[in-house]
Amino acid sequence: MRCTLFALALAAFGFSGVAQANTISPGVYNLYGAYVAGYSVTGTVNLKGSGMIASSHLTFNDPDVANIDLPVFNVVNITNVYNGLSQNYLTTKTSGGQIALYFNTIADENGNLNLCIGNAQCGTSPGTAGPSTLQIYGFYNPADGSNPGLQVTQFTSGYLSQNDVTTAAPSIVSEPLSVLLVGTGILGLAAATRLRRT
Repeated sequence: MRCTLFALALAAFGFSGVAQANTISPGVYNLYGAYVAGYSVTGTVNLKGSGMIASSHLTFNDPDVANIDLPVFNVVNITNVYNGLSQNYLTTKTSGGQIALYFNTIADENGNLNLCIGNAQCGTSPGTAGPSTLQIYGFYNPADGSNPGLQVTQFTSGYLSQNDVTTAAPSIVSEPLSVLLVGTGILGLAAATRLRRT
C-alpha cells in the first residue's frame, strides 16, 4: 500500500513538473545573445501566459542605421501560438522594418525560451515555420549617401529569459591558485598542531 501511495505521489509530482514546463510565466522577458548580420538585437518583449507577445521594444544595434527610430521594433503586428511555437511579426512604428520572431514556448533546462534559428531547433516538423528573421526596408547612411536596406536576414542565435544574466557568477579559482591555497592551509594546520604540543 505504501509503495503504491509513494508511486502515485511521484507520478503526481512528475505531472506537475510537466505542467509547469509547458506554462510560460507572464511578464517581461529580455532578449539575450541575439545576432543578425553580425550585430546584436537587444531589448524586451512582454509575454502573455500562452507565449503570445503583448508588447515589444527591440533594437537592432547596427551603427550604420542613422535613423534612430528605424531599427526600434515596438509594434506587435501579428502574434500567434501554434504547436508549441510562438510566431510573431514585430514592426517599427513607421513600418520601415520587421522582425519575424519565432521561439519555443517550452523552456530549456536553463529556463530560457530559445529563438528558432532553424526548423529543427524549435522542435517543429520541417516547413511548419521558418527561422527568426529581420528585415529593414531602407535606411540612410550619411557616410556614403546609400540607402540599401537590410534584406531578410536570419538570426544566428538568441533566447528570451526572465533571468537576470547580469548577476555576477560565482568566482572560479584557477587551478594553480587553488593548489596554493590548499598547500598554505595544510602548512597552517601543521603549525597550529606543533604549537599545541609545545
